[in-house]
Amino acid sequence: MAIALLAAAALASSLSAHTPEAAPLRMAANGNITFRACNHTKTAVLLAGSWIPVYGSKWQNRGWMTINAGACGDVFVTANRTFYARAEVKGHADQSWGNDIKQCAEYPGPYNFFTGSDDTSCPEGEPADFATFHSDGRSVYVWNLTP
Repeated sequence: MAIALLAAAALASSLSAHTPEAAPLRMAANGNITFRACNHTKTAVLLAGSWIPVYGSKWQNRGWMTINAGACGDVFVTANRTFYARAEVKGHADQSWGNDIKQCAEYPGPYNFFTGSDDTSCPEGEPADFATFHSDGRSVYVWNLTP
């Protein structure tokens, strides 16, 4: 009887740890945040980001990562709770997400360069509209791109 109770408790514990509802509630134990973009449109999108890498002090600016229709992709990992991203419909830069801050981007890309926090102009590329994100410290921050 005791073995059956232990087995039932172990099964219940393992099931609750793997439910989708439990995953978003986990805080990042190491302080790192994975920025993930999910494309809920019917076309591919290109994504660019600006963030401070883990153990870094300068902003990394990188683009353009392709995320296919219906797919998700991990874009970067940071320990900084503020970061920026821009998404565009592939082949149509005028159809985009992000418009509250200017960050540096290069067209057509790809690009990957660093800037300091005190840089007021783009040492590479040109200013483009990005979205600002503020994480609450969860291990994964998801940006859902919808039509």
